[in-house]
Amino acid sequence: MMQRWRSATDDRGQASFTLILVVVVVAIAVVLLARTALLADSINEKADNIAGNAVGINEQTGAVGDLPETNRLAASILDTAEPLEEKLDEVIRLAASVDGLASSINATAGTINNTAKGINGAAASILGTARAINDGVAQINVNLDTTLALANAIKNDTGNILGQAVEANRVANCLDRGLLSASGGSGGC
Repeated sequence: MMQRWRSATDDRGQASFTLILVVVVVAIAVVLLARTALLADSINEKADNIAGNAVGINEQTGAVGDLPETNRLAASILDTAEPLEEKLDEVIRLAASVDGLASSINATAGTINNTAKGINGAAASILGTARAINDGVAQINVNLDTTLALANAIKNDTGNILGQAVEANRVANCLDRGLLSASGGSGGC
């Protein structure tokens, strides 16, 4: 089975997208929490009003006339509190989503770390190979220096041999023409 490898660039793009998505989700969560805090403050104000009214009721039975206002405030508090449950559920859902995204980011970071370790291991192997090649090249240079010295010595020897061959050829020509005597004197042939 062939396995497709994704490049580090794909992983970084996915990680960037995930990070942007996390930031957006967190921003939404902050806005929802701020709205929840405002609604809670409103509830606290209304609760303070109710508490003040309740004290008045306890102190005076004549305050029973305020019961319709108290009921109105209680109904208002109930109306205000009803959407809070949905919003809190949404905040919880968003927090769970952020947690899932964070786990995904951690997994991606682990994959990137493992890839970097693999690259580091490959680089160490390449470095060893490069050093071996460098040592081989150094030995080749030493061998070439030795070969060049031998080639120069051979060249000198072939120059001497050539000079002797030219002289032998000249003497052979002189002998062929009978210009050399047995004593070797030719008068330059």
